[in-house]
Amino acid sequence: MSANHFSSNDSASKHVSSSASQLPSRIEPFKWAEQGYNWAGQVPLSRFARIASEATVPAGQPDTDELMVNVDCRLYMDDYQRVAWLDGTLSATVPMTCQRCLEPVEVPVATQVHLALLTDEKQASRLDEDADFVILSEEQVVHGVDDVQTIDLIELLEDELLLSVPISPRHDACENQHQPVVEDEPEQIKRDNPFEALASLKGKLDS
Repeated sequence: MSANHFSSNDSASKHVSSSASQLPSRIEPFKWAEQGYNWAGQVPLSRFARIASEATVPAGQPDTDELMVNVDCRLYMDDYQRVAWLDGTLSATVPMTCQRCLEPVEVPVATQVHLALLTDEKQASRLDEDADFVILSEEQVVHGVDDVQTIDLIELLEDELLLSVPISPRHDACENQHQPVVEDEPEQIKRDNPFEALASLKGKLDS
């Protein structure tokens, strides 16, 4: 593993990756959590493919390779619970289409992440009742050379940021008031949304 990922000289040290280094797509979650991993910087919106697919970029405006998501994240191991955690904050401004006037609208999206990364349901019993967690499935884990297990960090972060993307983006006040206003009638206007079910994928312990 290169020094850009973590410091291997001192297992207790926390390596901070500079914003000039690219946020890795795939990580070894538990190994990196043991070592401690931090990253802060900007990531092209195009790397968050599901959110980028919802963007509506007007002609002459920056495309999703130029639009940026602000990311500050870290992986660490809770020594008491022996659980790997992914913490962070993400924010961006996504150009979308107002569902009232059909004109472009700049939509700010932001989220805070505090997510336990688990390998099975038994680990969930170590967490507080209101803790968010994800049980990494076989579909999420890729077994590489020497059976090294990696997961998609971008996908995990995107799952969290998607929850703040509105299903029906709108201006606070549309300039084109002559446009017919579409009332909220979920059965009639609800469009396919690739991430409306994400909330149900995040584990919660029963109270």
